[in-house]
Amino acid sequence: MTRKLIKELIKMKLRLFLTILASLSLIIILNACGTTDYYRDRAVQRARKFLLEEDRTLTLAQREYVKFNKPVIMGTSIFNKLGTKSATSGTLSHVCIAWIAPGRKNAHVVFGVSDNRLRYWTPNRVIIKRYDKPAREYHAARSAAMLYGVNNLLYLSNRQLNRIRFEVPETIVTDYKLPKDNLKEKKISDKQLKSLVQITFVWSSGRPSHKVFVCGVGAKDLGGWRPIFGGETPVSELRDHFMGPTAFGQFAPIPEEDIKVKKSPKVKAPKVETPKKVETPKVKEPKVEEVKK
Repeated sequence: MTRKLIKELIKMKLRLFLTILASLSLIIILNACGTTDYYRDRAVQRARKFLLEEDRTLTLAQREYVKFNKPVIMGTSIFNKLGTKSATSGTLSHVCIAWIAPGRKNAHVVFGVSDNRLRYWTPNRVIIKRYDKPAREYHAARSAAMLYGVNNLLYLSNRQLNRIRFEVPETIVTDYKLPKDNLKEKKISDKQLKSLVQITFVWSSGRPSHKVFVCGVGAKDLGGWRPIFGGETPVSELRDHFMGPTAFGQFAPIPEEDIKVKKSPKVKAPKVETPKKVETPKVKEPKVEEVKK
């Protein structure tokens, strides 16, 4: 009987020890999560206060947005541990806390440095940065035009091929008559061709009288653009097929803010009539006769 009691006591102690160990580990995990959220919230509050105090370009609506909305937190590591590539494993990180108001493209970014848990994050300066969508269609079409020129225009000189590889081309709208065999090869029907735009990439040839070009078709924003044919052509012939300029990528015009302020109508100043001069009636002065002595 005593042996059974001892065994039961040992089992009870083991169970108690395991439950205590599990509860302690759970408390540690929960505390760790709580502290991370605490540090992050404290960093956001510091960034919000710093931005509202230091920046004088915020409008009233933007200030209200910063006060009551969550920011975007961006970070990249400064020093990484050996054998790791993750930004979250770095001991020090550049951490930016940013607010982008609805309808705006400029972000108000508060820059600071801390560890990956934002434990010692303090604001350093405010940066106003514009975030535009990357021109993926342009870069894909430019890469396709470059590959077509390098792989198919083999009669060009090495200098001209290097221009195609490394120089930034112009983009223009043209009206070339496209070879039917090339269209069949690209599986482009006449129906599809009617809904596409002919856009041509043009490079300098090295000779002032000639240009190197690759002509293709795609959407207006170069989405799905495919090269059809190309070569070296005189500038005069290129002008004959020129329909208009178009700009993509780094040459695209930057649009103004989406929110347009309506111009207040000009108020004409009321005409003020100048009062007419009132002529005073002439009063005849009485003649004073001299009194004879």
